[in-house]
Amino acid sequence: MAAAYPGQARAVQILQDAPRPPQLIVFDLDYTLWPFWCEMYTVNDTPSLYPESRGILEACRELNIPMAIASRTPTPKVAKAFMNKLGLSGMFESVQLIPASSGYDHHSAQKDTDHLPAIHRETNIPYTEMIFFDDEFPNISKVARLSVTSVLVSLGMSVDILQTGLKQHAANGKSQRRQ
Repeated sequence: MAAAYPGQARAVQILQDAPRPPQLIVFDLDYTLWPFWCEMYTVNDTPSLYPESRGILEACRELNIPMAIASRTPTPKVAKAFMNKLGLSGMFESVQLIPASSGYDHHSAQKDTDHLPAIHRETNIPYTEMIFFDDEFPNISKVARLSVTSVLVSLGMSVDILQTGLKQHAANGKSQRRQ
């Protein structure tokens, strides 16, 4: 299949060359796959992805690498509507859009106690075989304690960030075998 999206061909190559491919890649939505908070919009608005997000998702789909969504949002209906509008529905093994009172609500839905455990239950994939991408450092540090390779996304998902995650995942596998 010809690469139709920015970054797709490079993402395919990087994923194929990964010394330790993940069994599951988990993405946050807001400021990870797309450049906004859902709660700032309505279901009638038109969403967009970061430039290389679609290429990465299509590369994973092309290579049959399962994906999941872990997002804390006060507007899960907007997130679902945007996923539908962007053609993302059906791409993921698990979609955890757990409501929160606000995007800054760090007390209700937690990635380490709600999202990732639910994804683990649904997929039966060990935490050590997952990579998690998120734009919030507290989520990264908490999820890393589950032994999930956790990667901070500072300016949106990109092929370079994907490559960083794959390298970190390979290194984590080496250190786990030594224990």
